[in-house]
Amino acid sequence: MIIYVVNRAFPHKTFVTTAKPKEKIARIRAQLLHTLYELGKDEHLFRLRFKGQILRDAFTFEDYDIRDNYVVTMVPVGKSREHLMEIRSVASSDFTIDQGSSQPIDVKTALDREIKTFDNRERMFADFKVLLFVHFLFAFLSVLTVHWYSVFWLLFFWAVGTWFVPTYSRIGGFVGNNSHLKVHYCLVAVVVLIACLIVSLYYCISGWIFVATEGCSYWGDDGNCSHRKIYTSAFFTLHCLVLILSSILAFFLFKNVRIEVGDFIEKFLVQERDVEMVMKMAKHGKIKEKRSAAYDLAAMAASSDDNKFRIVAEGGMEVLMTLALSRDEMTQEHAVEALAEILTIPSIQDTFVETGGIRTLTAVLHSPRPRVMQEAAVALYSIVADSEDNKQAVVDDHGLEDLSHAAHEGTIFCQRTVASIFLELAFNADIRYQLASRNTPAQTLVHLCKSNDPETQRFALQALEVLAIECPELICAQEELIGLLLNFPFRSMDAKLYLLAGKILLYFAENVETCNQLLSYPRAKDSLELFAKTLDPVLQKVTVKIIYCSSDQPQLKQKAKSLSMLEVIEYIKEFAADRDTWEMADQCYSELNDDSNLSGLPALSTLEKLNRMQQKIDASFGSNSSLGSRDRNGSHSSSGSSSDVKKHLA
Repeated sequence: MIIYVVNRAFPHKTFVTTAKPKEKIARIRAQLLHTLYELGKDEHLFRLRFKGQILRDAFTFEDYDIRDNYVVTMVPVGKSREHLMEIRSVASSDFTIDQGSSQPIDVKTALDREIKTFDNRERMFADFKVLLFVHFLFAFLSVLTVHWYSVFWLLFFWAVGTWFVPTYSRIGGFVGNNSHLKVHYCLVAVVVLIACLIVSLYYCISGWIFVATEGCSYWGDDGNCSHRKIYTSAFFTLHCLVLILSSILAFFLFKNVRIEVGDFIEKFLVQERDVEMVMKMAKHGKIKEKRSAAYDLAAMAASSDDNKFRIVAEGGMEVLMTLALSRDEMTQEHAVEALAEILTIPSIQDTFVETGGIRTLTAVLHSPRPRVMQEAAVALYSIVADSEDNKQAVVDDHGLEDLSHAAHEGTIFCQRTVASIFLELAFNADIRYQLASRNTPAQTLVHLCKSNDPETQRFALQALEVLAIECPELICAQEELIGLLLNFPFRSMDAKLYLLAGKILLYFAENVETCNQLLSYPRAKDSLELFAKTLDPVLQKVTVKIIYCSSDQPQLKQKAKSLSMLEVIEYIKEFAADRDTWEMADQCYSELNDDSNLSGLPALSTLEKLNRMQQKIDASFGSNSSLGSRDRNGSHSSSGSSSDVKKHLA
């Protein structure tokens, strides 16, 4: 597959590389290093990013779902420091700064080795073509030998060898129609040359034996000896030497062409380094050494689970926590990446939480670097997703405020991760009560609903729905949320988001004050109509219930009728997804049109009216049964377990 790579450092150039889905990211990095070498920029240190996520060398393209013709971004490392050095050098020629923007020694050595290998390949193919021309000359000279018929197989070998020989240059690579047969060509060439060598060697030995036994001491035409016999022996002697040289060259070409771009470099990009040495550098090294050590630890942790346990066993957890709080941006970024990788192991998470690691991650959420903030959020998600006990640790260490900061300042991917963290926290009954007792989580989730990322919206809406089970008043207090929910049909085409928005709107509709705000929204009727047109039976029932709640008060009923809400009900009746939906819509239509005895009847609560409607149609679906359980007094039960809440959301 073809991958396009863009880099702001090269604004007028797009790099084009090829890769296989199961190849590692290190392979494409190796190809780019070769390209930068040709541009004279081989010292340019970079990493690759796709959809806001830094690509790790040990992972494959399949792991990141990178497909054909996708665009990957090349992110320069230490670019700001390079600019700083250029500016400072104008003012003072004595100013020095530790850039740390050159390639690691091992990588440069591997790059130089590969370039030398490909240079040798180019020279060997050129020499092999010269030898093929020499074989062509020998084919014509063989006519003068005793074994004149050898001209046929020598010419055949030359013609086939010349026709299929690949053309190669280090800059241009292999070219021609037969370049894909390079390995097969070299292998066949070795076999054929050895076969020719055996025949020529036989003619050579037999010829010299004949000359020696027939007494051709003066090399003249004497008896059975002739100039042609002597010429034949000399010819095949020289031909054997050429064939030996050609066979050796073909053998080395066979070994050389099997080496591809990145074979040496990939080994050093994903190699397992000495943990003790890296730890020593991380603890006692200078800024550049610590930066290199943090990078090595991140690469090692991404390579395998065994490396993760090795790092922890050598005390790497405490070292990485210290490096994560470093003032050096690159050191901090790599350290947090390493922590995010290590914390994917549940058994390590408990140790990390016990040593106070949550405080480190929540502090890093305030980093000005978006990638650092993003990796810290990923690490926190790993902790809260795998353990109920560790969820409380995040809340106790004032993590909610830090997560709120990341939700407002982070990237799209970071916001998505934060939304999923809030959803995981809300699944815990005890933590859900704490979230419902504060306004910050709800405000953060409302802000996340403004995101353009569908996944972020979905996680935020699900978390708000779970909080509504615990405390409907908290959700209804978010005045901005009504407009956001009603605006979803105009922002997205995802019916699942419509359903989540509709369920939360039902809580606003059940409250007289917020129901009036809902009906006062300029596009309320259009939004509910779009909900109904999805033809989803659950969403149609939710839409009917939202409109039905307006019959709680005479003024709300009149307002709903003035907004032509009856048209929405009529549409649902006409295009009802099932019988229960039609019966519910018919009951709602009758209630909204029935103005008799309203003044003389006692005011019924929304819950009582919904229950009465449910009894009339004998339907099993209800807003409260889908969103949570209530007791007889109308208060919500907060004792539901995480599995119960997840079952309601499913």
